Amino acid sequence: MGRKAAAVSTTTTVGTGQISIEGAAIVVERRDMAINDIVLDSDNPRIQHAVRQKTNGGAPLTQEQLRDLILEQPGVSDLFKAIRDNGGLIEPIHVRPDGRVIEGNCRAAAMMRLHGPNKTDPRWRTVPVYMVPKITDRQVAVLQGQFHVAGKNKWRAYEKAGHLHAMHTDLKMTVPAIAKALGMQERVVTRLLAAYKTMREKVLPKIKGGRGLDRWSHVEEFYKNKDLEEYRQSESNIDEFVSLVVDQKVKHGVQVRDLPKILKHERATKVLKKSGFKDAVAVVGKSDPTADSVVFRKVKDLTEVLRGLASTELQRIRQERKPQQLLRELFAAINNVAKTSGFEL
Repeated sequence: MGRKAAAVSTTTTVGTGQISIEGAAIVVERRDMAINDIVLDSDNPRIQHAVRQKTNGGAPLTQEQLRDLILEQPGVSDLFKAIRDNGGLIEPIHVRPDGRVIEGNCRAAAMMRLHGPNKTDPRWRTVPVYMVPKITDRQVAVLQGQFHVAGKNKWRAYEKAGHLHAMHTDLKMTVPAIAKALGMQERVVTRLLAAYKTMREKVLPKIKGGRGLDRWSHVEEFYKNKDLEEYRQSESNIDEFVSLVVDQKVKHGVQVRDLPKILKHERATKVLKKSGFKDAVAVVGKSDPTADSVVFRKVKDLTEVLRGLASTELQRIRQERKPQQLLRELFAAINNVAKTSGFEL
């Protein structure tokens, strides 16, 4: 860490209380702590990718560098303005006895920036905190997860997955334990762990300049797609997918949803590797028009709906004029399309 944790000095101790983490009652003390005694957490899951890119294996960031890095993260500028306009924090941050932030890095960084040029302004001299005298690393991780993975103040998708990875890898928590602690489904935890591993170990190292986080939607969709489950069993297939993403043969995450159709088609698969998704899906479209046309997908969906029309809707068609009119208009539209295209029904 760039700055040694300072001895904590407080202006006010308001009272004590407790929070519950995995069934354990954790004592907290509500205090107003001097801003100079707050120490930002460089290990916070939200900024791990940014910290790695910034340090690149070199010296750890100073508190000032860490503050600036945190303030550069998406969405933090709005938080900064809200704190500035409000004249302070509404919700206290959580800290250890030595001032290290447990939860609330962004709010603490904002207060530090506001205090910098305004050292005499009493609004920025102290920070409302919940000081936690005794807490384990696992309890810290669960607390952060409850706030930002399962809670309302959620991190971005990649950051959430990274936090689950840290809980599983660093803290040796099992998938069932993580799921139970954060109120998540085990299959979702498993999926996010696999996606994060592929992203961190295979995708990001191949993209220079640290600009690879925009590919997270591709990887997440890849592991979410049930039709790709068998394909994912092969490590070589995963590597093949990564190459498609890194080389931008698949440019948008939503395109991954149509990969199963392409991979089942030998020629389309070859075109995908050579020319990219757009040309590949066009090849599939020759035999399956729903593959590359939203209109034809809607036509197919409507056909399925009409084939399985419930008796209640059929009864309404028999008895009511408005449903009958809808069917007449549909019939006329279909006939018009066929006539315009030179196709006989």
